[in-house]
Amino acid sequence: MVHAKEQVKAVILVGGYGTRLRPLTYTVPKPLVPFANKPILRHQIEALVKVGIKEIILALNYYSEFIIREVRDYSNELGISIVYSKEQEPLGTAGPLALAKKYLEGHTFFVLNSDITCRFPLAEMLSFHYSHGREGTILSTNVDDPSRYGIIITEESTSLVRSFLEKPKDAVSNRVNAGIYILNPSVLDRIELRECSIEREIFPRMAEEHQLQVFDLKGFWMDIGQPADYIKGQGMYLRHCQEAGIDNQLDAKMFSIEDNVVIGRNVRIGRNVTISNSAIFDNVEIGDNVVIRDSIVGWNTKIEDNATVSTCCVLGYATTVERFSTLSSVKTLPTRPAFEPFEGI
Repeated sequence: MVHAKEQVKAVILVGGYGTRLRPLTYTVPKPLVPFANKPILRHQIEALVKVGIKEIILALNYYSEFIIREVRDYSNELGISIVYSKEQEPLGTAGPLALAKKYLEGHTFFVLNSDITCRFPLAEMLSFHYSHGREGTILSTNVDDPSRYGIIITEESTSLVRSFLEKPKDAVSNRVNAGIYILNPSVLDRIELRECSIEREIFPRMAEEHQLQVFDLKGFWMDIGQPADYIKGQGMYLRHCQEAGIDNQLDAKMFSIEDNVVIGRNVRIGRNVTISNSAIFDNVEIGDNVVIRDSIVGWNTKIEDNATVSTCCVLGYATTVERFSTLSSVKTLPTRPAFEPFEGI
């Protein structure tokens, strides 16, 4: 829970293009792409609400009006205040904090990247942050391929960050930045209102001054910003629900933990259909004898009889896969203009 002596706030960075999740992000901004039948952003907001956060700042840039329209009901539903801080030009991962300074001054605050899923150990992380007394805490996790992430080097046998290396060619550690931070308000004085990287400019300086600690994540974590990782992260999330005893909240008609399958609303499935390791979005029609493996099927798509979709296909809005077709590693463009509201999203 939030520390009794102060109101902790949160910033979610939602300003990116989401290019790695195209063609899905031609239809909705990345934070609103469904993940286990709920927008990615909604998962994060609910995690913050669980630890008592009452004010959340959305750091917006591209497609801000669409995001605002989609989340405007969250405030009443969840009993929170959502503040919108809109960039007029790209400000990187640190600049948005300077832009939102007037909302954050005097408050410890979380920062979340908008494309991660994990157990969200926010209460434990906050307690740890208060215990060490330094300016910042980074959530960390271990990965097989650290070259894709910011690598964290700590003092031997402690959690004090010695150096922070953003996506180095030669990996010297498997411990990486997991994309969630807790920062004291004093960190705002380190950030100029310009395009600025918190990973490349702010964290290295904080590490040099011994003002940065890491909190090691126990449990699953995935950057779901690209299709293969999205599918893998979905499986991790479903298994987590099962292990945490909250799988009873998942409708058995819409989720299969064993097969890593999520089925959206208003989906019609024919006879003798095989679906595994895949996500099926809302309003999809699947014919007879269809096979879908390792793929994401976007909204309002129609897959006709005897078709096969496999090997990380991503089908954009209202795609039609014709009878007896075989698609492998294919991405299809949506058949509608981007970001026009339509029923089902």
